[in-house]
Amino acid sequence: MPYYALQCPRNQLLQTDRSMSRIIHFSDLHLGLFSLAGGACFDKRLLGAFNQLLRRRHRLDAARMRHVAEVFASYEADYYICSGDLCGVGTPAEFALAQELLAPILELAGDNFYYVPGNHDAYVKDPRCQKALADCFYRLNRGRFQLDELPLLQLNSELEIILGAACKPVPFYCSGAAYSQEQWLRLQALLEQPRQKTFRILVEHFPCLDANGAALSWRRRLKQAEQLAQAQLEGKFDLMLSGHIHRAYLLDRPRLCCAGSLSLYGSFALIDFNQKEASINCSLHQLD
Repeated sequence: MPYYALQCPRNQLLQTDRSMSRIIHFSDLHLGLFSLAGGACFDKRLLGAFNQLLRRRHRLDAARMRHVAEVFASYEADYYICSGDLCGVGTPAEFALAQELLAPILELAGDNFYYVPGNHDAYVKDPRCQKALADCFYRLNRGRFQLDELPLLQLNSELEIILGAACKPVPFYCSGAAYSQEQWLRLQALLEQPRQKTFRILVEHFPCLDANGAALSWRRRLKQAEQLAQAQLEGKFDLMLSGHIHRAYLLDRPRLCCAGSLSLYGSFALIDFNQKEASINCSLHQLD
C-alpha cells in the first residue's frame, strides 16, 4: 500500500519534481445563475436561489475563476480533477458559464481532466437541467464517457481513477446522496478488481467523514460513507478526493482530501504521486 504524507503549506509554490505525477484537485464553484421561469418557483430551485442570495453571494468571487488557469499552470500538473458543484441550482445557464470559465483549464489538461457532479449540479428533475448536466459532464470529461456510465474506472499511465456517481435530485430538506443498488454493486465490483497500477484514487463529491473525522449530519451525508471509509482502510483504494464541505481539509484515516470551495475560499489541493517510493503527498493551497 502506498505511503501517504500529509502536509498543508498555504500560499507557497512547491518545487515540481517531474519524476512524480501530480493532480490539481478543486471543487465547489457554486456559480449562481438562475431564473424563476420554466417552473423554477415550484421546485427546489427557489430554495437554492434564496440560499445563494442570502448566504453564498457575499463570499462568492466568480471573477477569480478567470485567473485560475494562470495559477494552475505554474504547478505543472498532469491531471486536473473537479469533484462537483459547478452550480448553485443546476440551471443550463450555470453549466454554460462553468464550461466557459473552465475552458482555459481544460486547455491545460488536455485529455486528463475529470469531473463528477455534486448535489447542486444534480439539483432538480427538470428535464432541461438534467440534460444540461449530462451535456456538461460529457464535454468536461472530453467525450470519453456519458454520465449514466458512472461509476467507472479510468486507467492512466500512472494511476487508476474511479469516478463516483451518488448525486441525484433529493427533497428540499436534504443535501445528501445515496448510490442506487445497481450503482453501489458496480462500485463495489470496481473496488474489488485487482490493481493494474500502483495508485488507485476514488473521486466522489461527498467526503466519507468531516474535518474532525466524524460522520456528516444525516441531511448532508452520503448513505454509503461508512462503507467507503472502511474500504479505504482495507486498502481497496489509496485516497478519496471530495468537495461538498467548503473549508478544505485532509484526513489520514481514512485517507481523504477535501479541496473545499475554489470560488468561495480560493482553496485547492495538490496531490503528488511518487512511483519509485510508492508514496502520496497531499497539500492544500489558496489562490490568494
